[in-house]
Amino acid sequence: GWSHTVALRADGTLWAWGYNGSGQLGDGTTTRRLTPTAIQPGERWQAVAGGWSHTVALRADGTLWAWGNNVWGQLGDGTTTLRLTPTAIQPDARWQAVAAGWSHTVALRADGTLWAWGRNEQGQLGDGTRTQRLTPTAIQPDARWQAVAAGSQHTVALREDGTLWAWGSNEQGQLGIPPWRQVLGGAVWGPPGP
Repeated sequence: GWSHTVALRADGTLWAWGYNGSGQLGDGTTTRRLTPTAIQPGERWQAVAGGWSHTVALRADGTLWAWGNNVWGQLGDGTTTLRLTPTAIQPDARWQAVAAGWSHTVALRADGTLWAWGRNEQGQLGDGTRTQRLTPTAIQPDARWQAVAAGSQHTVALREDGTLWAWGSNEQGQLGIPPWRQVLGGAVWGPPGP
């Protein structure tokens, strides 16, 4: 994250340390931690991502959890309420990957669909709008995806067909197209033609 770190141990336990002013460590406090602190030590986790001041993680059972700053709805729980401990996001869904941007979150469900939520001023959610989303919103729901990554205000994702897509802020050319051209719904980069 911006000033916090989260990590998975080989045994599947989740640990966090650093700045905690928004509860981004998930230990139920806003106390800064200078050494790794176990987060819900009885649980087993499989993936984690840190945003500016929020954290999202996948448990071993495929459920998605989020905590920390929620001003832009980046936790995906339908509110803008700060959370000091992990909160389940759409508990009936099963997820396989997650990424956190500055104040947005993107995740892949087990069925290969891509979902995004949180801040969207630069189109970083990829839903064709600049509208903030407080809950997971499907992105190109007919497409199937296999990987996703989030930058500060942009997102890139890999489709199952091997094509690479990017959207959001492009001030520094981070979308791989001419700088200053913003993309709200996804620019595609695929394998070169003949």
